[in-house]
Amino acid sequence: MTVQDPVCGRHIDLDEVYASEEHEGWEYFFCSAVCHRRFRLEPAAFASAPKPKNHHSTEKKAS
Repeated sequence: MTVQDPVCGRHIDLDEVYASEEHEGWEYFFCSAVCHRRFRLEPAAFASAPKPKNHHSTEKKAS
């Protein structure tokens, strides 16, 4: 399964994810420290886009 980094748009395999971050009940995946840092500085800028099923976030709420 692949996911999409919400910052750069890159598609990455789940086993190659650099980091993940939960924001407002959604889990986001990142390809690099740079993308993860950009998201953490301004999550609303990247989390406001629609969240297609199995795309750049998971439908499963983080626990």
